[in-house]
Amino acid sequence: MKMKNILRIIIFLVLVGGTVSCKKDDGASSEVVLRDRQEVYDEDILEIEAYLKDNYLELDADLNATVKKIDAGQTSIWDDTAYPIQFITVKNDVRTSNFTDGVSSDVVDYKLYYIVLNEGGGVNPTHVDSVFTAYKGWDLSNEVFDQNNQGVWFTYPQTTAFDPLSISGYRQVLKKIKTEESSTLNGNGVVVHQNYGNVIVFIPSGLGYFNGVIAGDSYNPLAFQIKLFSRKENDHDRDRIKSNNEDLNGDGDFYNDDTDGDKIPNFLDIDDDADGVVTKTEIIQSNDGNGTITYYAFDNIPFCTNGSIKKHLDNSCQ
Repeated sequence: MKMKNILRIIIFLVLVGGTVSCKKDDGASSEVVLRDRQEVYDEDILEIEAYLKDNYLELDADLNATVKKIDAGQTSIWDDTAYPIQFITVKNDVRTSNFTDGVSSDVVDYKLYYIVLNEGGGVNPTHVDSVFTAYKGWDLSNEVFDQNNQGVWFTYPQTTAFDPLSISGYRQVLKKIKTEESSTLNGNGVVVHQNYGNVIVFIPSGLGYFNGVIAGDSYNPLAFQIKLFSRKENDHDRDRIKSNNEDLNGDGDFYNDDTDGDKIPNFLDIDDDADGVVTKTEIIQSNDGNGTITYYAFDNIPFCTNGSIKKHLDNSCQ
């Protein structure tokens, strides 16, 4: 194997190493039986829809949500017109590996119910952006199992097993909201976020922790309120091209863009066209010889002579 290929594989494995994690050790010795995903989903969706019809939404002045069991004729979440329930149908985007062929074996079509409390005034994040979110998670008995009010940064795919962003339903609903419009410091030095995306999502266990033990049980449908404050554009492979510019076919799946066919997606590949010259070297705009290097902005990267694709994606030119 050529040295450059060995180097590329080593760097790739280092980049994605953060995705390998172990199940939380809570001291329990019992083993959860792995069930059929379609069978579990069929149960989950009935449970979620019954929950939406039997519970109502209570919001404070800051749109912090509490869900309660209907006890005095309150309008159910299912029938609420002020904050209507919506859904998207999605596939599980959890992967077996970060190579292009590491797709999930889960074939279920999941209905993901959500409520947009506020769309937000910023931008929609992509899957490969880091996001700064506050959240509250609860089960369908309305017991809160996790909460972070200040906000925490998560980066996909470099998450650990029990980070909220590690679960598909949490990630996929973020495309329905935007980041904050602005933020300021108040007199106490506390960051105040203005006009941020705010959503509640009801997640079947197949898009959640599935057989992982959360909220005291496995195969638990869960709900999260998510506040999306901000995002950072990443360069996962450090090739000077932002990861969100490496979805060449624009389908939102960053794993099926592999110019050189080496099974490493472009956003994790240091040499996208396998010509032996790393991508960041191919997009140098100027080098004064004294350590100051300027790289082309993505839109300005030159095309090869035939004008079909940018030079860093064409192994016939450098």
